[in-house]
Amino acid sequence: MVEKDTKKFERETFKDRILRQLEEASQSLDDVASETGFSASKNSSVIPEMADHTRVSDDLSMTEQADDALFGKADRPLKSRTSASRSSREWPVESEPTFHDTPVTTEPSEVFDTANHRQSDLTFNQVAEDTSVEDTAEIKNIKKVTRRSQESYTRSTKKKSKKLAGKIIAIVVLVLFIAGGATGLLGYKYIKSEIQPYSLTDKSTKAIEIPAGVASKEIGQILEKNHIIKNATAFQYYTKLKSLTGFKSGYYNLSPSMTLTTIAKTLQEGGTEKPVEPVLGKITIPEGFTIDQMADKISDNVLTKSDKDKTPFTKEEFLKVVTDSTFIEQMKTTYPELFESLPASDSGVKYQLEGYLFPATYEYTKKSTMTSVVEQMIATMNQNLQPYYEKIKTGPNPKTVNEILSIAALTEKEANNDADRRNVAQVFYNRMNVGMTLGSNISILYAEGKLGQKTTLAEDAAVNTSLDSPFNLYLHSGYGPGPVTNPSLSAIKAAVEPTDNNDLYFVADVTTGKVYFSETQAEHDANVQKYVNDKLENKASDTETAQ
Repeated sequence: MVEKDTKKFERETFKDRILRQLEEASQSLDDVASETGFSASKNSSVIPEMADHTRVSDDLSMTEQADDALFGKADRPLKSRTSASRSSREWPVESEPTFHDTPVTTEPSEVFDTANHRQSDLTFNQVAEDTSVEDTAEIKNIKKVTRRSQESYTRSTKKKSKKLAGKIIAIVVLVLFIAGGATGLLGYKYIKSEIQPYSLTDKSTKAIEIPAGVASKEIGQILEKNHIIKNATAFQYYTKLKSLTGFKSGYYNLSPSMTLTTIAKTLQEGGTEKPVEPVLGKITIPEGFTIDQMADKISDNVLTKSDKDKTPFTKEEFLKVVTDSTFIEQMKTTYPELFESLPASDSGVKYQLEGYLFPATYEYTKKSTMTSVVEQMIATMNQNLQPYYEKIKTGPNPKTVNEILSIAALTEKEANNDADRRNVAQVFYNRMNVGMTLGSNISILYAEGKLGQKTTLAEDAAVNTSLDSPFNLYLHSGYGPGPVTNPSLSAIKAAVEPTDNNDLYFVADVTTGKVYFSETQAEHDANVQKYVNDKLENKASDTETAQ
Protein backbone atom coordinates (compact mmCIF):
# COMPACT_ATOMS: atom_id res chain seq x y z
CA MET A 1 0.00 0.00 0.00
CA VAL A 2 1.49 3.20 -1.15
CA GLU A 3 0.92 6.28 0.93
CA LYS A 4 -0.39 9.26 -0.91
CA ASP A 5 1.31 12.59 -0.52
CA THR A 6 -1.52 15.04 0.29
CA LYS A 7 -1.69 18.52 1.68
CA LYS A 8 -3.07 18.89 5.13
CA PHE A 9 -6.32 20.82 5.49
CA GLU A 10 -6.12 23.89 7.61
CA ARG A 11 -9.57 24.27 9.08
CA GLU A 12 -11.39 25.18 12.26
CA THR A 13 -12.32 22.08 14.16
CA PHE A 14 -15.96 21.41 14.92
CA LYS A 15 -15.28 21.78 18.61
CA ASP A 16 -13.70 25.18 18.21
CA ARG A 17 -16.56 26.41 16.06
CA ILE A 18 -19.20 25.30 18.56
CA LEU A 19 -17.31 26.93 21.43
CA ARG A 20 -16.86 30.14 19.46
CA GLN A 21 -20.57 30.39 18.59
CA LEU A 22 -21.64 29.67 22.16
CA GLU A 23 -19.23 32.32 23.42
CA GLU A 24 -20.64 34.85 20.95
CA ALA A 25 -24.20 33.99 22.05
CA SER A 26 -23.20 34.37 25.68
CA GLN A 27 -21.63 37.77 24.92
CA SER A 28 -24.84 38.91 23.15
CA LEU A 29 -26.89 37.98 26.20
CA ASP A 30 -24.55 39.95 28.45
CA ASP A 31 -24.91 43.00 26.19
CA VAL A 32 -28.70 42.71 26.27
CA ALA A 33 -28.67 42.36 30.02
CA SER A 34 -26.59 45.49 30.43
CA GLU A 35 -28.91 47.52 28.14
CA THR A 36 -32.27 46.24 29.41
CA GLY A 37 -31.44 46.17 33.08
CA PHE A 38 -31.64 42.43 33.77
CA SER A 39 -28.91 39.72 33.79
CA ALA A 40 -28.93 35.98 33.35
CA SER A 41 -27.82 33.79 36.18
CA LYS A 42 -24.67 31.79 35.81
CA ASN A 43 -26.76 28.70 36.27
CA SER A 44 -29.13 29.65 33.41
CA SER A 45 -30.19 27.23 30.70
CA VAL A 46 -27.37 28.37 28.41
CA ILE A 47 -24.60 26.91 30.58
CA PRO A 48 -25.87 23.32 30.48
CA GLU A 49 -26.19 23.51 26.77
CA MET A 50 -22.60 24.73 26.51
CA ALA A 51 -21.51 21.79 28.59
CA ASP A 52 -23.37 19.38 26.32
CA HIS A 53 -21.79 20.93 23.27
CA THR A 54 -18.38 20.70 24.88
CA ARG A 55 -18.87 17.02 25.57
CA VAL A 56 -19.98 16.44 21.97
CA SER A 57 -16.87 18.27 20.74
CA ASP A 58 -14.63 16.14 22.96
CA ASP A 59 -16.24 12.93 21.71
CA LEU A 60 -15.75 14.01 18.12
CA SER A 61 -12.10 14.82 18.82
CA MET A 62 -11.55 11.42 20.33
CA THR A 63 -13.19 9.75 17.30
CA GLU A 64 -10.80 11.58 14.99
CA GLN A 65 -7.78 10.41 16.97
CA ALA A 66 -9.01 6.76 16.88
CA ASP A 67 -9.43 6.97 13.13
CA ASP A 68 -5.87 8.19 12.74
CA ALA A 69 -4.56 5.24 14.76
CA LEU A 70 -6.74 2.64 12.97
CA PHE A 71 -6.31 3.61 9.36
CA GLY A 72 -2.99 5.32 9.39
CA LYS A 73 -1.81 8.06 7.14
CA ALA A 74 -2.59 6.07 3.99
CA ASP A 75 -6.26 6.32 4.56
CA ARG A 76 -6.29 10.02 5.46
CA PRO A 77 -6.63 11.27 1.92
CA LEU A 78 -10.00 9.54 1.50
CA LYS A 79 -11.11 10.79 4.90
CA SER A 80 -9.77 14.16 4.11
CA ARG A 81 -11.70 14.32 0.91
CA THR A 82 -14.87 13.27 2.74
CA SER A 83 -14.27 15.80 5.47
CA ALA A 84 -13.43 18.45 2.94
CA SER A 85 -16.62 17.68 1.12
CA ARG A 86 -18.52 17.89 4.37
CA SER A 87 -16.90 21.04 5.56
CA SER A 88 -16.49 22.92 2.33
CA ARG A 89 -19.90 24.41 2.84
CA GLU A 90 -18.88 26.12 6.05
CA TRP A 91 -15.10 26.48 6.33
CA PRO A 92 -12.72 27.84 3.72
CA VAL A 93 -10.01 25.46 2.42
CA GLU A 94 -6.64 26.81 1.47
CA SER A 95 -6.07 24.26 -1.37
CA GLU A 96 -7.44 21.03 -2.84
CA PRO A 97 -5.62 17.78 -2.00
CA THR A 98 -3.13 16.50 -4.65
CA PHE A 99 -3.08 12.77 -5.58
CA HIS A 100 -0.18 10.85 -7.19
CA ASP A 101 -0.62 8.43 -10.11
CA THR A 102 0.99 5.53 -8.23
CA PRO A 103 -1.40 2.59 -8.31
CA VAL A 104 -2.75 1.47 -5.00
CA THR A 105 -3.46 -2.18 -4.20
CA THR A 106 -6.18 -2.65 -1.64
CA GLU A 107 -6.63 -5.77 0.40
CA PRO A 108 -10.17 -7.15 0.75
CA SER A 109 -10.01 -6.71 4.50
CA GLU A 110 -8.85 -3.20 4.02
CA VAL A 111 -11.74 -2.60 1.66
CA PHE A 112 -14.15 -3.88 4.23
CA ASP A 113 -12.60 -1.73 6.92
CA THR A 114 -12.68 1.21 4.62
CA ALA A 115 -16.40 0.72 4.02
CA ASN A 116 -17.05 0.54 7.71
CA HIS A 117 -14.97 3.65 8.22
CA ARG A 118 -16.95 5.49 5.55
CA GLN A 119 -20.20 4.39 7.16
CA SER A 120 -18.96 5.62 10.52
CA ASP A 121 -17.80 8.84 8.95
CA LEU A 122 -21.22 9.41 7.37
CA THR A 123 -22.92 8.81 10.70
CA PHE A 124 -20.57 11.29 12.32
CA ASN A 125 -21.28 13.83 9.63
CA GLN A 126 -25.02 13.42 10.14
CA VAL A 127 -24.67 13.93 13.88
CA ALA A 128 -22.54 17.01 13.33
CA GLU A 129 -25.00 18.45 10.86
CA ASP A 130 -27.93 17.77 13.25
CA THR A 131 -26.00 19.38 16.05
CA SER A 132 -25.18 22.35 13.81
CA VAL A 133 -28.85 22.71 12.86
CA GLU A 134 -29.91 22.62 16.51
CA ASP A 135 -27.19 25.09 17.37
CA THR A 136 -28.23 27.43 14.56
CA ALA A 137 -31.90 27.38 15.70
CA GLU A 138 -30.85 28.16 19.27
CA ILE A 139 -28.69 31.04 18.13
CA LYS A 140 -31.57 32.32 16.03
CA ASN A 141 -33.84 32.18 19.07
CA ILE A 142 -31.23 34.02 21.13
CA LYS A 143 -30.90 36.69 18.44
CA LYS A 144 -34.67 36.92 18.17
CA VAL A 145 -34.98 37.43 21.92
CA THR A 146 -32.14 39.93 21.79
CA ARG A 147 -33.78 41.86 18.95
CA ARG A 148 -37.13 41.96 20.75
CA SER A 149 -35.45 43.14 23.92
CA GLN A 150 -33.62 45.84 22.00
CA GLU A 151 -36.85 46.92 20.29
CA SER A 152 -38.71 46.96 23.60
CA TYR A 153 -35.91 48.96 25.18
CA THR A 154 -35.90 51.39 22.25
CA ARG A 155 -39.66 51.91 22.49
CA SER A 156 -39.47 52.36 26.24
CA THR A 157 -36.61 54.82 25.85
CA LYS A 158 -38.54 56.79 23.22
CA LYS A 159 -41.62 56.95 25.45
CA LYS A 160 -39.53 58.12 28.37
CA SER A 161 -37.81 60.64 26.13
CA LYS A 162 -41.16 61.97 24.89
CA LYS A 163 -42.50 62.26 28.45
CA LEU A 164 -39.34 63.99 29.58
CA ALA A 165 -39.44 66.35 26.59
CA GLY A 166 -43.08 67.16 27.34
CA LYS A 167 -42.27 67.93 30.96
CA ILE A 168 -39.34 70.11 29.94
CA ILE A 169 -41.49 72.03 27.44
CA ALA A 170 -44.25 72.50 30.04
CA ILE A 171 -41.73 73.78 32.58
CA VAL A 172 -40.17 76.16 30.05
CA VAL A 173 -43.59 77.51 29.03
CA LEU A 174 -44.59 77.97 32.67
CA VAL A 175 -41.34 79.77 33.47
CA LEU A 176 -41.74 82.03 30.43
CA PHE A 177 -45.36 82.77 31.37
CA ILE A 178 -44.43 83.64 34.95
CA ALA A 179 -41.49 85.72 33.79
CA GLY A 180 -43.63 87.53 31.23
CA GLY A 181 -46.38 88.21 33.77
CA ALA A 182 -43.89 89.46 36.33
CA THR A 183 -42.23 91.68 33.74
CA GLY A 184 -45.58 93.10 32.63
CA LEU A 185 -46.66 93.79 36.21
CA LEU A 186 -43.40 95.47 37.07
CA GLY A 187 -43.56 97.49 33.86
CA TYR A 188 -47.11 98.64 34.62
CA LYS A 189 -46.18 99.65 38.15
CA TYR A 190 -43.13 101.51 36.89
CA ILE A 191 -45.07 103.45 34.25
CA LYS A 192 -47.84 104.24 36.72
CA SER A 193 -45.27 105.52 39.19
CA GLU A 194 -43.49 107.65 36.60
CA ILE A 195 -46.64 109.56 35.59
CA GLN A 196 -47.51 110.45 39.17
CA PRO A 197 -46.60 113.88 40.59
CA TYR A 198 -42.96 114.26 41.55
CA SER A 199 -44.03 114.98 45.14
CA LEU A 200 -47.47 114.97 46.73
CA THR A 201 -46.34 117.00 49.72
CA ASP A 202 -44.11 119.66 48.16
CA LYS A 203 -46.45 122.56 47.37
CA SER A 204 -43.69 125.02 46.53
CA THR A 205 -43.40 126.45 43.03
CA LYS A 206 -40.49 127.22 40.74
CA ALA A 207 -40.19 129.65 37.87
CA ILE A 208 -39.45 127.43 34.85
CA GLU A 209 -38.54 128.88 31.46
CA ILE A 210 -39.77 127.08 28.34
CA PRO A 211 -37.86 128.32 25.26
CA ALA A 212 -39.67 128.97 22.01
CA GLY A 213 -39.80 126.19 19.45
CA VAL A 214 -38.97 123.27 21.72
CA ALA A 215 -40.80 119.95 21.40
CA SER A 216 -42.46 117.98 24.17
CA LYS A 217 -39.33 115.81 24.53
CA GLU A 218 -37.15 118.83 25.33
CA ILE A 219 -39.84 120.30 27.58
CA GLY A 220 -39.92 117.03 29.52
CA GLN A 221 -36.15 117.13 29.93
CA ILE A 222 -36.33 120.69 31.29
CA LEU A 223 -39.05 119.74 33.76
CA GLU A 224 -37.21 116.60 34.86
CA LYS A 225 -33.99 118.56 35.38
CA ASN A 226 -35.84 121.02 37.62
CA HIS A 227 -37.49 118.21 39.62
CA ILE A 228 -41.00 119.09 38.49
CA ILE A 229 -41.69 115.66 36.91
CA LYS A 230 -40.14 112.23 37.41
CA ASN A 231 -39.44 111.15 33.86
CA ALA A 232 -39.08 113.17 30.64
CA THR A 233 -39.92 110.20 28.40
CA ALA A 234 -43.06 109.47 30.39
CA PHE A 235 -44.11 113.11 29.98
CA GLN A 236 -43.50 112.95 26.22
CA TYR A 237 -45.58 109.83 25.63
CA TYR A 238 -48.26 110.76 28.16
CA THR A 239 -48.96 114.13 26.52
CA LYS A 240 -48.95 112.46 23.10
CA LEU A 241 -51.40 109.80 24.27
CA LYS A 242 -53.70 112.42 25.83
CA SER A 243 -53.41 114.71 22.77
CA LEU A 244 -51.99 117.49 24.93
CA THR A 245 -50.07 119.61 22.45
CA GLY A 246 -49.57 123.24 21.48
CA PHE A 247 -47.25 124.14 24.37
CA LYS A 248 -46.22 127.78 24.49
CA SER A 249 -43.00 129.42 25.52
CA GLY A 250 -42.46 131.68 28.50
CA TYR A 251 -41.95 131.53 32.25
CA TYR A 252 -44.22 129.27 34.30
CA ASN A 253 -44.62 128.81 38.02
CA LEU A 254 -44.80 125.04 38.36
CA SER A 255 -44.93 122.81 41.42
CA PRO A 256 -43.68 119.22 41.98
CA SER A 257 -47.14 118.40 43.33
CA MET A 258 -48.81 119.13 39.98
CA THR A 259 -50.03 116.25 37.81
CA LEU A 260 -48.80 115.80 34.26
CA THR A 261 -52.22 116.86 32.95
CA THR A 262 -52.19 120.05 35.01
CA ILE A 263 -48.67 120.88 33.88
CA ALA A 264 -49.52 120.27 30.23
CA LYS A 265 -52.66 122.42 30.38
CA THR A 266 -50.70 125.19 32.09
CA LEU A 267 -48.13 125.09 29.29
CA GLN A 268 -50.94 125.38 26.75
CA GLU A 269 -52.13 128.65 28.30
CA GLY A 270 -48.83 130.43 27.79
CA GLY A 271 -46.26 131.84 30.17
CA THR A 272 -45.04 135.29 31.05
CA GLU A 273 -42.21 137.19 29.42
CA LYS A 274 -40.40 137.54 32.72
CA PRO A 275 -40.31 135.39 35.84
CA VAL A 276 -43.01 136.10 38.39
CA GLU A 277 -43.23 135.23 42.04
CA PRO A 278 -44.10 131.59 42.70
CA VAL A 279 -47.72 131.00 43.62
CA LEU A 280 -48.44 129.99 47.21
CA GLY A 281 -52.15 129.45 46.81
CA LYS A 282 -55.37 130.38 45.07
CA ILE A 283 -58.63 132.09 46.02
CA THR A 284 -61.77 131.31 44.04
CA ILE A 285 -64.73 133.72 44.02
CA PRO A 286 -67.84 132.11 42.45
CA GLU A 287 -70.03 134.07 40.05
CA GLY A 288 -72.87 136.03 41.64
CA PHE A 289 -71.32 136.15 45.11
CA THR A 290 -71.92 139.14 47.34
CA ILE A 291 -69.11 140.86 49.25
CA ASP A 292 -70.25 139.15 52.44
CA GLN A 293 -69.98 135.77 50.74
CA MET A 294 -66.60 136.69 49.30
CA ALA A 295 -65.35 137.57 52.78
CA ASP A 296 -66.12 134.02 53.89
CA LYS A 297 -64.20 132.54 50.93
CA ILE A 298 -61.12 134.73 51.15
CA SER A 299 -59.37 132.44 53.64
CA ASP A 300 -60.00 129.27 51.62
CA ASN A 301 -56.95 128.12 49.69
CA VAL A 302 -58.40 126.18 46.77
CA LEU A 303 -54.96 125.11 45.57
CA THR A 304 -55.29 122.09 47.87
CA LYS A 305 -58.23 119.92 48.84
CA SER A 306 -57.44 120.03 52.53
CA ASP A 307 -59.60 122.30 54.66
CA LYS A 308 -56.58 122.93 56.87
CA ASP A 309 -54.72 124.75 54.09
CA LYS A 310 -55.73 128.36 54.57
CA THR A 311 -54.67 131.55 52.90
CA PRO A 312 -52.84 134.19 54.96
CA PHE A 313 -55.90 136.44 54.64
CA THR A 314 -58.93 136.78 56.92
CA LYS A 315 -62.54 137.87 56.55
CA GLU A 316 -61.95 140.92 58.72
CA GLU A 317 -58.99 142.07 56.62
CA PHE A 318 -61.02 141.72 53.44
CA LEU A 319 -63.98 143.72 54.74
CA LYS A 320 -61.61 146.38 56.08
CA VAL A 321 -60.02 146.87 52.65
CA VAL A 322 -63.29 146.99 50.64
CA THR A 323 -64.71 149.62 52.99
CA ASP A 324 -61.55 151.71 53.22
CA SER A 325 -62.44 155.09 51.69
CA THR A 326 -58.80 155.95 51.03
CA PHE A 327 -58.31 152.75 49.09
CA ILE A 328 -61.52 153.35 47.13
CA GLU A 329 -60.38 156.84 46.15
CA GLN A 330 -57.10 155.39 44.91
CA MET A 331 -58.97 152.88 42.81
CA LYS A 332 -61.18 155.58 41.32
CA THR A 333 -58.06 157.39 40.22
CA THR A 334 -56.46 154.20 38.84
CA TYR A 335 -59.59 152.98 36.99
CA PRO A 336 -61.59 156.10 36.07
CA GLU A 337 -63.87 154.51 33.45
CA LEU A 338 -64.91 151.73 35.78
CA PHE A 339 -65.63 153.99 38.76
CA GLU A 340 -67.05 156.96 36.87
CA SER A 341 -70.57 156.27 38.20
CA LEU A 342 -69.63 154.54 41.46
CA PRO A 343 -72.43 155.12 44.01
CA ALA A 344 -71.62 157.31 47.01
CA SER A 345 -71.20 155.77 50.41
CA ASP A 346 -74.40 157.49 51.66
CA SER A 347 -76.56 156.47 48.68
CA GLY A 348 -78.04 153.52 50.50
CA VAL A 349 -75.58 150.90 49.29
CA LYS A 350 -74.18 148.43 51.78
CA TYR A 351 -70.75 148.37 50.11
CA GLN A 352 -69.58 150.86 47.53
CA LEU A 353 -67.53 148.19 45.76
CA GLU A 354 -70.40 145.68 45.58
CA GLY A 355 -70.65 144.53 41.93
CA TYR A 356 -67.19 145.87 41.04
CA LEU A 357 -65.12 142.86 42.12
CA PHE A 358 -64.91 140.32 39.29
CA PRO A 359 -65.62 136.73 40.34
CA ALA A 360 -62.69 134.49 39.32
CA THR A 361 -59.75 132.50 40.70
CA TYR A 362 -56.83 134.57 41.96
CA GLU A 363 -53.32 133.48 42.83
CA TYR A 364 -51.28 134.92 45.63
CA THR A 365 -47.57 134.86 46.40
CA LYS A 366 -45.32 135.71 49.33
CA LYS A 367 -45.49 139.35 48.34
CA SER A 368 -49.29 139.42 48.05
CA THR A 369 -51.32 141.49 50.50
CA MET A 370 -55.05 141.72 51.07
CA THR A 371 -55.03 145.09 49.36
CA SER A 372 -53.21 143.75 46.31
CA VAL A 373 -55.65 140.82 46.00
CA VAL A 374 -58.71 143.14 46.09
CA GLU A 375 -57.09 145.45 43.57
CA GLN A 376 -56.50 142.44 41.32
CA MET A 377 -60.25 141.76 41.44
CA ILE A 378 -61.01 145.36 40.47
CA ALA A 379 -58.44 145.28 37.68
CA THR A 380 -59.98 142.10 36.25
CA MET A 381 -63.46 143.69 36.21
CA ASN A 382 -62.05 146.71 34.41
CA GLN A 383 -60.34 144.44 31.88
CA ASN A 384 -63.57 142.54 31.11
CA LEU A 385 -65.60 145.75 30.71
CA GLN A 386 -63.01 147.46 28.56
CA PRO A 387 -64.55 146.31 25.22
CA TYR A 388 -68.00 147.64 26.27
CA TYR A 389 -67.27 151.07 27.75
CA GLU A 390 -67.86 152.91 24.49
CA LYS A 391 -71.08 151.04 23.70
CA ILE A 392 -72.41 151.62 27.22
CA LYS A 393 -71.91 155.37 26.95
CA THR A 394 -72.87 156.04 23.32
CA GLY A 395 -75.32 153.25 22.44
CA PRO A 396 -78.98 153.72 21.32
CA ASN A 397 -79.90 153.77 25.00
CA PRO A 398 -76.89 155.24 26.82
CA LYS A 399 -76.35 154.00 30.34
CA THR A 400 -73.81 154.20 33.10
CA VAL A 401 -71.49 151.44 34.18
CA ASN A 402 -73.30 151.29 37.54
CA GLU A 403 -76.66 150.74 35.76
CA ILE A 404 -75.23 147.99 33.56
CA LEU A 405 -73.70 146.25 36.57
CA SER A 406 -76.99 146.60 38.49
CA ILE A 407 -78.98 144.90 35.67
CA ALA A 408 -76.26 142.28 35.25
CA ALA A 409 -76.36 141.51 39.00
CA LEU A 410 -80.12 140.88 38.87
CA THR A 411 -80.04 138.75 35.72
CA GLU A 412 -77.22 136.70 37.25
CA LYS A 413 -79.64 135.44 39.88
CA GLU A 414 -82.91 135.49 37.95
CA ALA A 415 -81.76 133.15 35.16
CA ASN A 416 -79.27 130.32 34.89
CA ASN A 417 -78.26 130.37 31.22
CA ASP A 418 -77.14 132.92 28.66
CA ALA A 419 -80.33 132.90 26.56
CA ASP A 420 -82.66 133.46 29.53
CA ARG A 421 -80.36 136.15 30.91
CA ARG A 422 -80.53 138.15 27.66
CA ASN A 423 -84.33 137.93 27.67
CA VAL A 424 -84.58 138.84 31.37
CA ALA A 425 -82.34 141.89 30.85
CA GLN A 426 -84.61 143.08 28.03
CA VAL A 427 -87.71 142.62 30.23
CA PHE A 428 -86.14 144.91 32.85
CA TYR A 429 -85.46 147.55 30.19
CA ASN A 430 -89.04 147.19 28.79
CA ARG A 431 -90.56 147.71 32.23
CA MET A 432 -88.52 150.85 32.89
CA ASN A 433 -89.38 152.17 29.43
CA VAL A 434 -93.11 152.02 30.25
CA GLY A 435 -92.66 153.42 33.79
CA MET A 436 -92.90 150.14 35.69
CA THR A 437 -90.70 149.08 38.60
CA LEU A 438 -88.31 146.18 38.09
CA GLY A 439 -90.23 144.07 40.65
CA SER A 440 -87.34 141.69 41.42
CA ASN A 441 -87.37 139.37 44.45
CA ILE A 442 -83.58 139.22 44.30
CA SER A 443 -83.16 142.81 45.41
CA ILE A 444 -85.45 142.28 48.41
CA LEU A 445 -83.57 139.15 49.50
CA TYR A 446 -80.36 141.21 49.31
CA ALA A 447 -81.89 143.96 51.39
CA GLU A 448 -82.94 141.36 53.97
CA GLY A 449 -79.43 139.90 54.04
CA LYS A 450 -80.68 136.53 52.78
CA LEU A 451 -79.24 136.57 49.30
CA GLY A 452 -76.80 133.72 48.94
CA GLN A 453 -78.16 131.93 51.97
CA LYS A 454 -80.05 128.68 51.82
CA THR A 455 -83.75 129.47 51.69
CA THR A 456 -86.78 127.38 50.84
CA LEU A 457 -88.82 127.83 47.69
CA ALA A 458 -91.68 129.13 49.78
CA GLU A 459 -89.44 131.79 51.37
CA ASP A 460 -88.18 132.87 47.95
CA ALA A 461 -91.74 133.20 46.66
CA ALA A 462 -93.11 134.91 49.76
CA VAL A 463 -90.72 137.88 49.91
CA ASN A 464 -91.73 141.02 51.74
CA THR A 465 -92.61 143.35 48.88
CA SER A 466 -93.42 146.11 51.39
CA LEU A 467 -89.89 146.14 52.87
CA ASP A 468 -88.64 149.63 53.54
CA SER A 469 -85.34 149.58 51.64
CA PRO A 470 -83.92 151.38 48.64
CA PHE A 471 -83.34 147.91 47.25
CA ASN A 472 -87.07 147.12 47.31
CA LEU A 473 -87.58 147.36 43.56
CA TYR A 474 -91.29 146.64 43.96
CA LEU A 475 -91.69 150.05 45.60
CA HIS A 476 -88.86 152.05 44.08
CA SER A 477 -88.37 152.59 40.40
CA GLY A 478 -85.09 152.56 38.57
CA TYR A 479 -82.09 150.32 38.96
CA GLY A 480 -81.68 150.64 42.67
CA PRO A 481 -78.68 152.18 44.49
CA GLY A 482 -76.21 149.72 42.99
CA PRO A 483 -75.52 146.12 42.11
CA VAL A 484 -76.67 143.43 44.54
CA THR A 485 -74.08 140.82 43.47
CA ASN A 486 -70.77 140.65 41.63
CA PRO A 487 -71.89 139.48 38.18
CA SER A 488 -70.16 137.19 35.71
CA LEU A 489 -69.06 138.20 32.23
CA SER A 490 -72.08 136.33 30.81
CA ALA A 491 -74.49 138.49 32.83
CA ILE A 492 -72.60 141.64 31.87
CA LYS A 493 -72.90 140.78 28.17
CA ALA A 494 -76.63 140.14 28.64
CA ALA A 495 -77.05 143.58 30.17
CA VAL A 496 -75.05 145.26 27.39
CA GLU A 497 -76.53 143.23 24.52
CA PRO A 498 -80.00 141.95 25.53
CA THR A 499 -82.36 139.99 23.27
CA ASP A 500 -85.05 142.21 21.78
CA ASN A 501 -88.56 141.25 22.97
CA ASN A 502 -91.89 142.84 24.07
CA ASP A 503 -92.26 140.91 27.30
CA LEU A 504 -92.94 142.69 30.56
CA TYR A 505 -93.11 139.71 32.90
CA PHE A 506 -91.21 136.53 33.65
CA VAL A 507 -91.36 133.81 36.26
CA ALA A 508 -89.12 130.84 36.91
CA ASP A 509 -90.33 127.32 37.57
CA VAL A 510 -89.50 126.73 41.23
CA THR A 511 -88.56 123.12 40.53
CA THR A 512 -86.62 123.30 37.25
CA GLY A 513 -85.48 126.94 37.06
CA LYS A 514 -86.83 127.34 33.52
CA VAL A 515 -88.01 130.92 32.89
CA TYR A 516 -91.41 131.63 31.27
CA PHE A 517 -92.04 135.06 29.72
CA SER A 518 -95.32 136.89 29.08
CA GLU A 519 -96.50 140.28 27.77
CA THR A 520 -99.65 140.70 29.92
CA GLN A 521 -100.45 140.54 33.59
CA ALA A 522 -103.05 137.82 33.02
CA GLU A 523 -100.54 135.56 31.28
CA HIS A 524 -98.06 136.22 34.01
CA ASP A 525 -100.57 135.40 36.78
CA ALA A 526 -101.39 132.11 35.06
CA ASN A 527 -97.69 131.23 34.84
CA VAL A 528 -97.18 132.11 38.50
CA GLN A 529 -100.05 129.85 39.51
CA LYS A 530 -98.82 126.97 37.32
CA TYR A 531 -95.07 127.11 37.89
CA VAL A 532 -94.92 128.48 41.42
CA ASN A 533 -98.07 128.09 43.53
CA ASP A 534 -99.16 124.70 42.24
CA LYS A 535 -95.61 123.30 42.46
CA LEU A 536 -95.29 124.53 46.04
CA GLU A 537 -98.65 123.00 47.00
CA ASN A 538 -97.74 119.69 45.41
CA LYS A 539 -94.40 119.67 47.17
CA ALA A 540 -96.02 120.49 50.55
CA SER A 541 -98.53 117.69 49.99
CA ASP A 542 -95.77 115.24 49.15
CA THR A 543 -93.89 116.28 52.28
CA GLU A 544 -96.92 115.73 54.52
CA THR A 545 -97.56 112.32 52.93
CA ALA A 546 -93.96 111.28 53.52
CA GLN A 547 -94.19 112.32 57.18
